[in-house]
Amino acid sequence: MRVTEFTRALTERLPGWQPSPSTVLIADDPAGARIWDSGPMPYTAYEAGARRTVITHHWGLQLYVMPRPHRQGQYLVLPMLPANTGHQHVHGIRAPRGIAVPDDPVRAAAALHRRLLLGYRLAAPTVIRRSSPGHMQVHVAFDDQQRPRIRSGYPGANAELLAHGGFLLDPATGECHLPETLSPDEVRRHLITNLQRLRHQYFRITVHSSDGPRIHLPLPGAASYRGQRR
Repeated sequence: MRVTEFTRALTERLPGWQPSPSTVLIADDPAGARIWDSGPMPYTAYEAGARRTVITHHWGLQLYVMPRPHRQGQYLVLPMLPANTGHQHVHGIRAPRGIAVPDDPVRAAAALHRRLLLGYRLAAPTVIRRSSPGHMQVHVAFDDQQRPRIRSGYPGANAELLAHGGFLLDPATGECHLPETLSPDEVRRHLITNLQRLRHQYFRITVHSSDGPRIHLPLPGAASYRGQRR
């Protein structure tokens, strides 16, 4: 089974997870540096021409999925660093172990539930808290194409952007971004709408631009604070 077909069938059995629509050559993949635990092999031991995909949970978690080298009929599923985190944030935290699974999505999903996902979900909040740019803060920067890149140390903010706001999580940077298919006008509308929603949930938005940072405070009458506590 091809990796795209496998991850699509796998995520149908993993609530809250979505597959990437494309694959990337592992040899050219900067996202490899964000693998938290390489499981039953050194990360350098991939086969020529092998491709990977990534599946993403709206809390800001990602799993790197690739064929297991020299083991036909198996895939490696490797936990990645959560959104907005780097390797400096995981010191002293036991990494959830990457695992090998069969290319049967039903059996693979059962193995992930049993051996990987619980430990990953338990470890991730501590890592995300360490990366927080400030209490109830969301930071927005812009890339060379003037498209927004958003980071926050709160799973609730990630969930708003990834589950409801049309954002994607970049495996190479851990930042939330909008699809390249959107026009500049669509990007602007999406950004404004999502930032307003986050302000209604008590988030303080800092927008970084060439003119310096602009701070947007939470809006009055915001939604219940309780749901955003860590």
